[in-house]
Amino acid sequence: MFSVETSIHSEGIQHKSLVETIVENVEARILRGELKPGERLIEQAMCNQLQVSRSPLREAFRILENRGFLVNKARKGVFVSELSKKDAIDVYTIRANLESLAIYLAVKNDDGTLADRLQEINQKMLFFAEKGDAWNYAKCNQEFHSFLINSCNNQRLIGILEVFNKQTIRYRSEVMLSAGKMQDSIKKHEILIDSIRKKDAEQAEKIRKESILANIEIVSTLFL
Repeated sequence: MFSVETSIHSEGIQHKSLVETIVENVEARILRGELKPGERLIEQAMCNQLQVSRSPLREAFRILENRGFLVNKARKGVFVSELSKKDAIDVYTIRANLESLAIYLAVKNDDGTLADRLQEINQKMLFFAEKGDAWNYAKCNQEFHSFLINSCNNQRLIGILEVFNKQTIRYRSEVMLSAGKMQDSIKKHEILIDSIRKKDAEQAEKIRKESILANIEIVSTLFL
């Protein structure tokens, strides 16, 4: 039988789902460059575009602000956060430490199949790199690291890293297009896979951390 309690519960679920949908929509538009750094988001215009009311939109904005995609300036409004050298360094530094921890845990939890699966993905990356297909290479690279991170068996860490990985996407395309980056990445993957095959969690953690931190120098050149 339908009740007030189930009605309220259903409305709560629908509201949460709507907020998450708005978050995903705005986040994707920022990552694709449709909403530019520094661009002001007009609340009423966004409501009209997304066909939503102000309440879920404002809640979505707060979530995106917490994730670093938006900034709320007092008496001025909500803006897409600017890309900055300091922000890039901060995000990459945090990601390096957290992702290397995830890899350490993944190796510790490995049932013996992790290295073989990563090797398969790395071979696909090599194929696309040799063809100069940066788009499919990037997709495989994301698959490689997502599979590795998800193997850590720590959902809280996986969730945190998902946010930081999305934030670095705003810089990552430039890093990926730097000279020799694809080939260099594949070589580093081979070394990483070898350490995983040897079940050397400490070495795998060190390799991944150093690899991510090395990108800071490339990202820093974007702000010269």
